Amino acid sequence: MEKEEKSFCPICGAPTRVWMGNARKDHLCGKHADQLKAGLIAEKGNGIFVDVKTGQVLTGNIEDKETPSSADSHRHLYETGKCIACGKPTTNGFFFCPECYRKYKEKTLLIEIRKCTEVEILDDSYEGKYHCDDGHVVKSKSEAFIDNYLFANGIPHAYESAFPIDENPNHDLHPDFCLPNFNNSGTDVYIEHWGYNDNNIEYTKTKKYKMPIYKKKGITLICTNEKDMTDLKSNLKRKLDFYKKGIINFDE
Repeated sequence: MEKEEKSFCPICGAPTRVWMGNARKDHLCGKHADQLKAGLIAEKGNGIFVDVKTGQVLTGNIEDKETPSSADSHRHLYETGKCIACGKPTTNGFFFCPECYRKYKEKTLLIEIRKCTEVEILDDSYEGKYHCDDGHVVKSKSEAFIDNYLFANGIPHAYESAFPIDENPNHDLHPDFCLPNFNNSGTDVYIEHWGYNDNNIEYTKTKKYKMPIYKKKGITLICTNEKDMTDLKSNLKRKLDFYKKGIINFDE
C-alpha cells in the first residue's frame, strides 16, 4: 500500500488536520481550521487566507505543500518582511506597517515591482506629498517641478481644479494643471503630466479615458512626460510657446 504523503498548514506549517483518515483539502491545521469555522479567518481563493478583522493576508498560494521545508520557507516569507511603502519591519504577512496601512487602506495605488524584490509606490491617488514653492501640495516630484516652474515664471495656475464634463460633479475630471487665460490669450491652457509607462494598467486606463474626452471638448491641452524632466525649463517653455489652441498637444 502506497504511503500517504503528509501536507502542512499554509499559514503556520503545522500538520494538516485529518478527520477519519481524510486530510482537509485546504490543508489547514486544527487551530486554523477552527478559526475558519468561527469566521475569524476567510479563504479568498488560490490558497490565500486573510484575517477577517484586519483584512491582512495570512498566507500566500503555496504550490508545494508536501514537505515541511517548503511550508516553513513560505511561512518565514510571510511572517517577516518590510512595509512596501516605507520599509519598516512587518509581521504576519502584512504588506504595510500600521502607519502606512491607515494611510493607504481602501485606496488605489500604482506600484512598480523591480527584480522581484524591490517595490516602489509610484503614486498615491488621494493624498499629495510634495510641497511646492507656492504652497501647492502635489503627488509627484515631476508635478512639483512643473508647479515650481510655473510659479517662478509668474504663470497663474491651479492644481487639479475640477473640469466638468456633464451635469454630474462626480464625473468631473481633474487635469494636473490649469493655466486660466494663459498669457491673456482668452484661452485656458491645461497641462497633463503622463509620468508612468503603459505597464501600469490603472494609469493607462485613466489616460485612455481622459484623452478622448479632452479631444471631444476641444480643450487646449499640453502633455508632458518623464523625458521632458531631463530639461524641464527648455522643454516646457517650448511647449508653452508653440502650443496649438483647441487640440491635444502631445509628443512622445
